[in-house]
Amino acid sequence: MTKIDIDKLLHQRIIDECKSLYEDGHFPQAALESMKQVELALKEKAEIGENLFGKRLVDQLFGSGKSIKLKIPLGDELQEQAKLLFKGAFSYYRNYAAHDGSKIDETICIRVMVLASELLDLIGASSISFTEIGGVKGLIEKGIFDDESQIADLLSFLSPQVFPYETFDGMFEDLAERGYSDQQYQAVFDLDLVEYHSEMRNHGFPGEPADWDTFGWLELTTQGRKVRAQIRKSS
Repeated sequence: MTKIDIDKLLHQRIIDECKSLYEDGHFPQAALESMKQVELALKEKAEIGENLFGKRLVDQLFGSGKSIKLKIPLGDELQEQAKLLFKGAFSYYRNYAAHDGSKIDETICIRVMVLASELLDLIGASSISFTEIGGVKGLIEKGIFDDESQIADLLSFLSPQVFPYETFDGMFEDLAERGYSDQQYQAVFDLDLVEYHSEMRNHGFPGEPADWDTFGWLELTTQGRKVRAQIRKSS
C-alpha cells in the first residue's frame, strides 16, 4: 500500500503553522490552529482588521449587507454555497476544537488540516469585490479611502490616462508614488466610476502599409463624473 505524503495534501500555510503541532501529538491544537489560519487568510485577503471571527466573518464576506465581498473562483452563483461551506467548517471544527477538542485524534486532525488547506486554496484563488460596499460612503466607512477628496483626486488622476500599445506599467508606478493602493484602484472600477476603453489605431504613415495596434484609455463614467462633481461642490 502506497503511503501518502501528507505535505502534498496540505497548504503551505498549514505546513508552516500547524504541522509541527500535529507531529508532536497535539492534535486538537493543530486542528484549531488550522482553522485560525483560515480566519487570518480571510482577513488578509479582504484587508479588514475588524473584530470578526468565524461565522460572523464569513457572513460579512460572503453574505448580504454593505461590505467588502469575497468572490470565489467557481462562480457568483455559488456564493451562498461557499458561505455555507466556510460557516460549517467554523461551526463544526473550529468551535469544537476551541471549546473541547478532546475527541480530535490523529485521523480527525489530518482531515481538519486538509479541509483547512482546501479553504485556503479557495481564498487564494478568490477576488475582492467592492460593488456591495455602499458606494462612496461605504468606501470611507470601511477605511478604503481616508475621505471624499482622496476619491476625487484619484478619479481626476485616472480620467486622462492613455495607453499606447496598451502598456500600463507607468501608470501603476505613478499610482504608487501618489500613495494609492491596488485596492483603491480596483474599488473605483467596481463601483462603476471609471471604465477602460480600447480601439485599434493605424500608426503607419499615409501611403505606407498599415501598422495597426491597440490604443487604450480611461475615462470617468456618467456616475464617476457625477460623484467627482458632488465631492468638489461639497468641499
